[in-house]
Amino acid sequence: MRKGLWIPVSLCAALILQVAFILQSPTAEAAGPNLIANPSLENGTTAPNNWIKNSWGQNTATFTYKKNEGYQSSRSVRVQLSNYVSGDAKWYFNAVNVEPNTTYTFSDYYKSNKKTKAVAVSYDAAGAPTYTDIALNIAASNTDWKQVTAKYTTLASTKKLSVFHVIEQNGWLQIDKASVTKDDVVPPTPANSVPNPSVEASSGTPAMPTSWHTGSWGSNTPAYEYVNEGRTGNRSVKLTMSNYVDGDAKWYFEPQQLEKGKDYRFSAWYKTNTIPNVVVRYITSSGTDRYFGMPRPEPNGTTNWQQYSDTFSVPEDAQSVTVFFFLSSNGWLQLDDFSVTPYQTVGFSRPLVSLTYDDGFEENVTTVLPRLNGANIKSTQCYATQFIEGQPAQVQNVMAFKNSGHEICSHTVTHPALSQLNTADLTYELTHSKQYLESTVGLPVTSFASPFGDYNAAVNNEIKKYYRSHRTVDEGYNSKDNFNIYKIRVQNMQATTTLAEFQGWINKAKADKTWLVFVYHRVTPGEPGQFDTKESDFVQQLNALVASGVTVKTYNEALNEVIPQL
Repeated sequence: MRKGLWIPVSLCAALILQVAFILQSPTAEAAGPNLIANPSLENGTTAPNNWIKNSWGQNTATFTYKKNEGYQSSRSVRVQLSNYVSGDAKWYFNAVNVEPNTTYTFSDYYKSNKKTKAVAVSYDAAGAPTYTDIALNIAASNTDWKQVTAKYTTLASTKKLSVFHVIEQNGWLQIDKASVTKDDVVPPTPANSVPNPSVEASSGTPAMPTSWHTGSWGSNTPAYEYVNEGRTGNRSVKLTMSNYVDGDAKWYFEPQQLEKGKDYRFSAWYKTNTIPNVVVRYITSSGTDRYFGMPRPEPNGTTNWQQYSDTFSVPEDAQSVTVFFFLSSNGWLQLDDFSVTPYQTVGFSRPLVSLTYDDGFEENVTTVLPRLNGANIKSTQCYATQFIEGQPAQVQNVMAFKNSGHEICSHTVTHPALSQLNTADLTYELTHSKQYLESTVGLPVTSFASPFGDYNAAVNNEIKKYYRSHRTVDEGYNSKDNFNIYKIRVQNMQATTTLAEFQGWINKAKADKTWLVFVYHRVTPGEPGQFDTKESDFVQQLNALVASGVTVKTYNEALNEVIPQL
């Protein structure tokens, strides 16, 4: 049986020293360009270019250039200290040119099993250093990437600046995605488009938050609460789901008019004992609903408020928009402090498009392959090997794509929901599909696409052991500011996708210089299923893609181009 794609149906020590220390999950928005070369450590062989390793004192330091263990990228650096008596150890970037008497913001992402600290190193014209602690007692974080941010105002004599994130006790420290930016005038806080964003205002009997609604569908029992406790203020909203069979339930704010064709950041704070979903609901000019699946939250506990933050784009035909969490399993979810604010995408050197195909092995060798070859376009074909292994005709189809220069990608063995598997079964799905495909095509298989787009942090940690990247079905565009090599975003092709939608996605990728990844399934001359594409529609889409002039690369080739730009 051919499986379909999961998509939600309903519905981010000097007089003039200034120090600020923040630990947070969302990415801090930089005021100016990053002065560090190779900030995400992606470029290098045995060590990252533009980075130095150093230790002093009495200790044993082991330095590692990690592969497939980065924050939103594939590389990071790690230092481990043992036999510690004195001194410290660190990886640090080559000093950058800075201006005197000027405030700069440093940040990096880190994991560690011990407290660490950050030290600003200011060099004068003769190269003499001045050391200033700018962040002390940086909390340990064994499993989750955290961000440290600190401000430093340079001295009158400063010509160059580096920052050492150091460990000075037995333990380990891993860092990635470092940044030094010059502080500019703080821009005004962007307007929040969410009405009653902290759900403090209420009306009615019983009281309900003004401009907020509840909704559910399917077979389940939702309970909605307007709670007298909040992350800020005195109120929040809560949803408890029981007797779940199917469908979902949610709190959502009144749909708002947003600027068409623009990008926005959605943020909210939550507590939960399950894993919710997040979706954007567009109400179109014709009055119909469309839904945009955002990356799922990754809760790390049930008692503390956590922030969810991610971006979305408003299509040209959207008359109003709302964004909400929903539950599609038993459990509870509490929410507060919502925002939707304008957002500026940071693009690459040029736009790119990749065409990927999941499970579409039935007719695609005849409906897709000749047309792609005729247009000199190479695709990425993702296979669940259960439907190929032991079937010579299907193996021949795979080889037809491979022999024409198309990339072969793993899509597991049996196409399961990966988050529901135990560790042994998950390992089998990831490794056997890779091994079988590699033995069949005689090439490395480094790209992976998750069935149904179903994954969580534990699944991604396993994927990292075997694959270079992970392509999801989370919708959107891949850019410098949101890039996560194990959460690659896509646009999902369905039988209902219009040519105008397809062209709109390409036009936006061109305008913003992002990497646009399409997910197709079966391309059929017959009646398409929900996640299939009619052959005549595919021909029009391919013609539009060629006419756009955008460079099309296989998924892996596109990664090779964008990663050095991070």
